[in-house]
Amino acid sequence: MGKRKEIKWRRTGRRTLEGRQNGMEFRIYEDVYRERETEKRFTVSEYDTKNMGRSISTAGHMDFTIDDAKEFCQRIAAGEIDLVALQDKFNAEDDTKERAAIRTATEAAKKFHTTLDKFGLKYSDLLELEALRASLGGLGHNILIGYERGEGWPNV
Repeated sequence: MGKRKEIKWRRTGRRTLEGRQNGMEFRIYEDVYRERETEKRFTVSEYDTKNMGRSISTAGHMDFTIDDAKEFCQRIAAGEIDLVALQDKFNAEDDTKERAAIRTATEAAKKFHTTLDKFGLKYSDLLELEALRASLGGLGHNILIGYERGEGWPNV
């Protein structure tokens, strides 16, 4: 590994560091969703200011300690990390997550469809009933609940 020029970091927000080198802009973000952990975690985004196709974000894929995040950026700037291969890996992970989410949602939809079948309803029937129920407003809703409890219809 050759001699590397150190990236100079500056704080640009309460939880953001920014640095520039070789036509690349690096940002290190504190992962605010992991505050309860003992060690703060960070994600890295790199933006290519020369439009050479070198931009990447590790959010949702990799997180780092602050020192590891800075070293990761140094490795990108030095050309030690193949950003195309890394982006391909992230895309494959996203595809896997999306397929799993679709599988889970499909199973839930099938189960719900089975429940609707028990009542002799189609999903479009349920949507139509929902639209009618929403048009009742709060007062109409409460009147129907009272009627179902045996309170009868209001005397007006």
